Amino acid sequence: MKYLLNSAVITTPGVYEYRLITPKQAREWYSNDVISTIGYEETASALSLLLGHPVAVNRITIKMNRGDEALVFRLVLPPGSPRIDPKDKGQIMQHVNAGHWELGLLRKIGE
Repeated sequence: MKYLLNSAVITTPGVYEYRLITPKQAREWYSNDVISTIGYEETASALSLLLGHPVAVNRITIKMNRGDEALVFRLVLPPGSPRIDPKDKGQIMQHVNAGHWELGLLRKIGE
């Protein structure tokens, strides 16, 4: 299975590998059978812009199995920046526009 995540979470015990990828690599990885777990509209919109494909808002919990992959889109705020206030979660475009994000590929490689 292939998933879209908004954080690099370990969904089940096991062995994982994680590597950063470029937006171009993310677009090449993307396919129509990807399951979104993105829980906020603004996060889905930002990821849609980077991928060139619509991303659904779909707040679900997943359990990755061996061989499953997830494209991770997460904010990476500059050192010393305050954390995002919980009431402002999902309002991220200022950080996305400033380039404070990364894309990574998380893959479960063992149990």
